Amino acid sequence: MDQVDPKLSPDTVLNNPKAFIGQTVLVGGTILSAENLQEGTLVEVLAYPTDRRGEPQLSEPALGRFLLLYPGYLDTLIYEQGRRIVAAGRIIGERVTEAGETSRAFPLLHPVEIKLLSEYDTGPRFGIGLGFGFGF
Repeated sequence: MDQVDPKLSPDTVLNNPKAFIGQTVLVGGTILSAENLQEGTLVEVLAYPTDRRGEPQLSEPALGRFLLLYPGYLDTLIYEQGRRIVAAGRIIGERVTEAGETSRAFPLLHPVEIKLLSEYDTGPRFGIGLGFGFGF
């Protein structure tokens, strides 16, 4: 995720994705859907603010939706709805999706790197250790 522009936030991209075409943004959130198409796998992500490790903060209000177009096959049983995901994606434009009688344009990203997060690792990290030492 070295290619990510640290100054470019998902909020900024959501407001005007075409202005940032070619730049790479870090998006973390939950998968809303994944579909295998002729052109690759389209993953719809509901983005959230991320912490300093880049992991989505699901306790914060959602920012909006992003579409990741992976150029190959991804197993939709693994990339399933509700799974936490972090992706560094190059902005390639917008894609209009239809929902009933309405349509909406969402930022379209070409993922440079994708990381699925553990389903069990959602809370704060802390630990207690016990050690013994010997000196000579």
